[in-house]
Amino acid sequence: MPVLLSYTPADVVWAQWIKRSLQAAGHVVEMLPAGVDFAHRIAAALSGPDPVIVLVSAEHRATGSDWRRVPVTPTLTVIRLDAVPAPAALRSATCESLYNLDEEEALEILMGAVGGPQNPFSRTS
Repeated sequence: MPVLLSYTPADVVWAQWIKRSLQAAGHVVEMLPAGVDFAHRIAAALSGPDPVIVLVSAEHRATGSDWRRVPVTPTLTVIRLDAVPAPAALRSATCESLYNLDEEEALEILMGAVGGPQNPFSRTS
C-alpha cells in the first residue's frame, strides 16, 4: 500500500523525516513536491484506496482554488507542521498537527494516518 506524501519544497526536511519513518514501518512512500499539477495528482491518488498525506505549513503557497480541487476522502490526512490552520477546503478531512510534538508523539500520528506499521508478511510477490 503506497503512501503519497505531498509537501512544499520548503518543508523537504520534514517530508524526508516522514518518508524515512514510514519506510522504517514497512510502507512504500511516493513523495510529491507541490508544483503546478500537485492538486490534480493528489485528487488522482485519492480516487484509490491508498493513504495520502498532505503536509501544510506557512511555507505552502497553494491557493484556496488549489485546495478546492483536492477531494476530501477517508484516505486523506492533512498534517500541519506549524501553527498555520489547515486550508479551509480541507478542514473536513482528518487533520493532525506535528507542531510542538516530540518524536514519539509525531510517529504515533503518522502511524495513525497510514493505518499502522505495514505487515511485511502480508505482501505478495
